[in-house]
Amino acid sequence: MNPTPLRALLPRHRQLLAAAAVSTALLLGACSGQGATVGPSTSVSASAAASATTQAPGASATASGPVNSSAAPSAQTAVKELVAGFPAKVIELPKGAQIQSSSLEQGSPVSAASVTATTAQTPAQILAFYTKSLTGQGFTAQPGDAVDGVPLKTYVRAAGQEIVTVSVVVTSSTSTLTVGAALLPASLK
Repeated sequence: MNPTPLRALLPRHRQLLAAAAVSTALLLGACSGQGATVGPSTSVSASAAASATTQAPGASATASGPVNSSAAPSAQTAVKELVAGFPAKVIELPKGAQIQSSSLEQGSPVSAASVTATTAQTPAQILAFYTKSLTGQGFTAQPGDAVDGVPLKTYVRAAGQEIVTVSVVVTSSTSTLTVGAALLPASLK
């Protein structure tokens, strides 16, 4: 296998991981309840997150004044529901999964979407569900089913322009799954 295409995917993969991290941070912040009231849906400017995900490793981000929010894409998040416009036809949820949080940042040339949910299914069942669902939509499953012992699977299509990553963490009898995706505009319709 030629490693060059996989190296080309690393920046997008880092963006997906950043989107998943933002979703997780929002979920944890909502669960901690430290004086903040979180409604079912909020919008935040993603310009800081976008600049942080596009910098080289080791670079630091600095604030240099007001950001023109009309020029930057915005991320929408929702707790306990799918955010408006979420690509639910592409990123399906296993039967019985309970949504904890979701996010969508529409951008160009790709948009980032993520969802975190809990289910009683095992990691193997969850990865099998997504392998069937996503390969049925033209995605190709990449080699490997775990990273550092954490169940994780990556799927690509459109010559690597679209990437979906599924990870699962098990706590007692519950599996928490996080799906992060970089999708082309046509996939959001």
